[in-house]
Amino acid sequence: MVTTMANEVRCRIGHCCPDAPNVDVHVDGNPAFEDVAFGDISDYVTLDPGTHEVRVVPTGTDEAVIEANVELEGETSYTVLATGMLEDIQPTIFTDEPGDVPSDKSHVRCIHTSPDAPNVTVSVAGGPDLFTDLGFREATDYAPVDAGTYDLEVRPTGSDDVVLSLDGLSFDGGSAYSAIAIGQVSDDSLDAVLTQDAIVSMPADD
Repeated sequence: MVTTMANEVRCRIGHCCPDAPNVDVHVDGNPAFEDVAFGDISDYVTLDPGTHEVRVVPTGTDEAVIEANVELEGETSYTVLATGMLEDIQPTIFTDEPGDVPSDKSHVRCIHTSPDAPNVTVSVAGGPDLFTDLGFREATDYAPVDAGTYDLEVRPTGSDDVVLSLDGLSFDGGSAYSAIAIGQVSDDSLDAVLTQDAIVSMPADD
């Protein structure tokens, strides 16, 4: 389980741009993440609350493909993903707020970063829908599921055709996860990355 203390800001970076090279990420002029490859999601780093200047540059160069000021609030964890194709790449920011997770449950969400995939529905194989009509650069809310191992299916919303099967996903009790759809439908590179998300740990009452 990844925990964040209540007074911290934690942030991680993900490379979800299919045609971009490996990148370095600079925060406030300092290297924060280096040589991040497509499909990689970094560990969390701790930052101060407030506005931070973020520059994303191809590894080994100084020319930024993303320059943005990002406002980060205290007591919060963030996932910042580089999304789109290189010609329209942009930072897409998600707040990681899975809430209190019981020891026998997992809280799970899905994030859609495939630039040419339609809106999708995510279902348990042979079972119910977990999330419906998820669009590009969108994230679902976290949904509670029983801790365990699942096979999931991704279908275009309104269709029975499975475009991505995610088999054997293990969700531990007391933990939170994001399943991030990456790649493209057009070249059969559609895939998903499963990450464990931060959970805010509140200080105990005296």
